[in-house]
Amino acid sequence: MINLYDFLTFQPEHFKQFVGKELLLVHYDCPQMVRKVDLYTHYCKIDFVISGSRRIHRKDKSWMSEGGHSYFFKKGAFEQQRFEGNDWRSMCVYQSDRFLLEVTREFRKHQRSKVQPSLTTDHIIELSIGETTEGLGQSLVGFFEQEVPPSIETVEQRAREFVFSYLMNPANAPLLSYLNSLAERPETSLYEVMDANYLFNLSLEDFARIANRSLATFKREFKTVFAVPPAKWLMEKRLNYAQNLMRSSTLPVSDVAYESGFENQTHFCRVLKDKFGTSPLQYRKQSIT
Repeated sequence: MINLYDFLTFQPEHFKQFVGKELLLVHYDCPQMVRKVDLYTHYCKIDFVISGSRRIHRKDKSWMSEGGHSYFFKKGAFEQQRFEGNDWRSMCVYQSDRFLLEVTREFRKHQRSKVQPSLTTDHIIELSIGETTEGLGQSLVGFFEQEVPPSIETVEQRAREFVFSYLMNPANAPLLSYLNSLAERPETSLYEVMDANYLFNLSLEDFARIANRSLATFKREFKTVFAVPPAKWLMEKRLNYAQNLMRSSTLPVSDVAYESGFENQTHFCRVLKDKFGTSPLQYRKQSIT
């Protein structure tokens, strides 16, 4: 699966960007050629969409990412769909957990208010853009057009102000709630990472990166938390999800395999046969009967 952060930073000649220790600011025309693509990022990000549109999909929910709108993406995976003849331009701010933690603590200090109870938030949060946010967003876009680029310190400070402006807007309470939840725990929750992303064909290395752990630490802590190795847990979760799809839908087997996070249809058929001794079509027929 494509790590979008790596994809952008590895091609600075194609994508205008400022790279800091805890932040990436990038301004680009989306180069997506295929209709659908699975992507992930180990940084949270804010999309400040300038023009065009893309459909973002996760599990059974979709968002239309459109010009003039803004969205916060939690770390993890998503499916992105392009529309024929529809260009998409965006300014994105990728932020590490440490960067977000610093901004959240600064906001709490500035507001001097009690931490509000956590709200249930989707993986993608549509944000409200006020006048202050719009002005700061346009100033960040303007950095890419300057003949003499600003220092990375200037870019990082403006990006902090940009994120801060979203938090100052009462309409963005879900974002503040999520960032408060990050500030209340010392490290990324393995359960949250796995439950939110197991339906995508991520490798163990990808999961470990999203969780901010080395692969060895990830495997060790995973077995402590879930009492089974990560590969076995993933196989069972994906197979259970696929079983439900086979029983409750008429999706082709190839689509069931894709929606359930399997590498391909062949892999899914082999796993199902090893578990139940039958092919997917036979399993579906038996379930209906």
